[in-house]
Amino acid sequence: MMDIILMILVGFRLFVLLVHGSQEFNYHYVKEPMNWTNAQAYCKSNFTDLVTITDEKELQEILNNLTKENVSDAVIWIGLKDINMTNGTWSNGETFTYRNWNKGEPNNKQIACGCMYYHRNEVNHNGTWNDCGCNNTRTAICYAVKRKFHAVNNAMIWVSAFQYCNSYYNGLATIRSGRDEWHLLKHLNETNIQEKVWIGMRSSMIFGHWFWMNDDPITYQNWINDTSEGIRDTCFCTSLDPNQKKWVRQACAERASFVCYTDN
Repeated sequence: MMDIILMILVGFRLFVLLVHGSQEFNYHYVKEPMNWTNAQAYCKSNFTDLVTITDEKELQEILNNLTKENVSDAVIWIGLKDINMTNGTWSNGETFTYRNWNKGEPNNKQIACGCMYYHRNEVNHNGTWNDCGCNNTRTAICYAVKRKFHAVNNAMIWVSAFQYCNSYYNGLATIRSGRDEWHLLKHLNETNIQEKVWIGMRSSMIFGHWFWMNDDPITYQNWINDTSEGIRDTCFCTSLDPNQKKWVRQACAERASFVCYTDN
């Protein structure tokens, strides 16, 4: 019966910037100057946090969008905090790996906060970072996660979880990138869910391949076990193990909590 069911189911002025190329985030330029702490509080209250920049492509996209939105030259708060000469952390908790310091920076002997230079008329618009005094007043860039996750701490079989998410949200969660997964795992931690949770991927009984139930393309996978063999003629579903931070091939009739999603 389960297999049959699954086969059937197959206040401040803001400049809103263009959606991130991976469709993960919206960016928001906050024109009202404020200190770093107040800028972060504003971003967390209205969006997700001050912007986190993880690679050159993302940085250039943000700078190009500032140009398209006709932003003037500015020194803008980003989500770097606790900067001490050579290090720092992202305010949302992401690992600090990509760096784009201005020449000679960081050089502040006091604990500082991160700001970014934007020069409208330069070819690459600069985009380098400085360790600024946190009490200075500057404009800021916030980001908002485009896909919101909603954990449901109520154990169900996969098909019941699927039906629940379709009834109350957009569907069972899909994971399109490592950063998507990072935000989902953070949400599970904040909701104190430590056991495996259903997500919206299952296998095809006929062809044996995996697919997202909402027809999202599979652009990212993070399996703990081998999924290449033994799934034809048998339907498996997918759970995310927050302890191992990996996906698990699991019998759909097992019971687990689950994660739904909504798109903004």
